[in-house]
Amino acid sequence: MQVGATERKLLTQEIGTLAGMLRDPAARERYAGLRDAVQDGEVPEELLGHLGNILELGLQSGRLRALYGADGEQALTRLFHRTPTGAALQEEAKSVSHALNGLQEQRIEEIRVAALGPGAYGLTIDTDRCQVSVRLDRSGVRVESLAIGI
Repeated sequence: MQVGATERKLLTQEIGTLAGMLRDPAARERYAGLRDAVQDGEVPEELLGHLGNILELGLQSGRLRALYGADGEQALTRLFHRTPTGAALQEEAKSVSHALNGLQEQRIEEIRVAALGPGAYGLTIDTDRCQVSVRLDRSGVRVESLAIGI
C-alpha cells in the first residue's frame, strides 16, 4: 500500500514512539520494520495489520487528533480505511446502510436508542411493516435483527 508524504511524516514518529514502548523484542522489530516501510512510502501486505492496529488505536483514543489536529486525523483516517480492518468496517457500514434503505417509503412509528454497555448501542426502528435492530459498538455496526409483519 502506498503511503503519501503527509501520512509518512505523521506516522513515522507515531510508530517509533510505540515501538520504543514495546518490551517484546520481536514486536519491537516488527514495528521498526513498519516504520521503515512507512518512511519508504510503501507498506507491504504482511505489515498492513500492524499499520491498521496503530491507526485504530490512535484514532479511537483521540491521540492522533490531539497530536496532529483535525487535518492530520482526517489524513490518517483515510489511510486507515485503506487497511484491511478499515476496509472491512467501511463495507460493514455500507451493508447496514443498504439494509436501512429498504425502510424508504415505510412509515416510521418509533425509533429508539439503548445503551447496551460501554461503547455499545442498539438502534431499533419500528415501521408500519417491520422492526430493524442495529448494533453499534467498538467492533463496528451491524443489523442484529429484522422482524417483518409485527
